[in-house]
Amino acid sequence: MPSKKWSVNSKYLSISTRGGNYRIPIDTILYIESNNRRLIIHTAAEEYSCYETLNEMEQHLSQSAFIRCHQSYLAAIDQITGYDNQCITLRDTNVRIPVSRQYQKTIREFLQRTPSGGTLICTCGIYQGSIIRIKPEQRVFIGRSGSTADIVINLPMVSRIHCEITYHETNREYVIIDYSSNGTFINGNTRLVPKQVYILKPGTEISFGDPLTKYKLM
Repeated sequence: MPSKKWSVNSKYLSISTRGGNYRIPIDTILYIESNNRRLIIHTAAEEYSCYETLNEMEQHLSQSAFIRCHQSYLAAIDQITGYDNQCITLRDTNVRIPVSRQYQKTIREFLQRTPSGGTLICTCGIYQGSIIRIKPEQRVFIGRSGSTADIVINLPMVSRIHCEITYHETNREYVIIDYSSNGTFINGNTRLVPKQVYILKPGTEISFGDPLTKYKLM
């Protein structure tokens, strides 16, 4: 087995292998994947590997920065953009990280208890329990098509580009603009006027086309 050395401090994960020495900023790590005793450290720019168990790495990484979602995966908490009871989605990657049954309740309760940036929780419909997270000040598009939308809600009444949403953390408010054919509704039956800017507060209920699928702004 190749020799290795690694260490962790509050800002960096340092690894040394036969391939070289690497100092990886903790805040650039998207997730860590285990394949037998080999760990693959995924960042948006590169992948790094070392030989260790995921359990050992988890013990040394800050629990406020990473969360275990599967026997083979650790995910960076502040990189999580969505959760649908089966998979986690992360910022800057199309990879869907599986969430095993034993971790589903833990992940769901953690994300509901500690919202980061803008957070939408599905309270009714086929996606009930799923969570969407929006980075503050980031303009994102919600829609049915993964080629045009940043956040995909795959329902028949959701348009390819359904609406635009931005979360302003300082004021704790959401700016919404509707572009859809079937409408975006708030608090049950109020349809947003297309292309008009709306400012919504946490606690507002919102539906994208399908009135039976409801989300709550947190």
